Amino acid sequence: MKLFLIGMMGSGKSYWAQQLATQYHTNWMDLDAEIEKETSQTIKEIFETAGEAQFRLIERNALHNLAAHQNIIIATGGGTPCFHNNMQWMNEQGITIWIDEPIPVLVKRLIPERSHRPLIKNLSDGELATFLEKKLAERKPFYSQAKHTINSTTVKTDTLHHLINQLTDKPING
Repeated sequence: MKLFLIGMMGSGKSYWAQQLATQYHTNWMDLDAEIEKETSQTIKEIFETAGEAQFRLIERNALHNLAAHQNIIIATGGGTPCFHNNMQWMNEQGITIWIDEPIPVLVKRLIPERSHRPLIKNLSDGELATFLEKKLAERKPFYSQAKHTINSTTVKTDTLHHLINQLTDKPING
């Protein structure tokens, strides 16, 4: 089984991928971390030297490479579902879950992380909220194609475990 966690930056995709992988004794990957490993550059450096369009091609290829694994949980980048038919492809390959967190939660989580996030590195606190609202409006048509949606009121290990068990006829590592 393949599980793709999607959502805005700061929504907790990597955190929940790691929690679920531990619970199911399976592999998990953070797509951005894999890109950095493969390219020997940070996401910030790729954006600065090659631009977003090139980054999105690298991201697509990395996504396809990771999904070649049979049993894996993948925490995607926030923009991953919005380019190169990635959302449709992920839905065809496995289970997609949108972690839909409110903008104030995202702002609180992202303020201390701005410096290594290329899309928000130069934004003030006020600009960050406006940026996230705009970006969410752009991405929502893609995110809403996820097979399932959860948020901070429902995202707990037990809830995710129950959801995954409902969606699969065998455990992830089975």
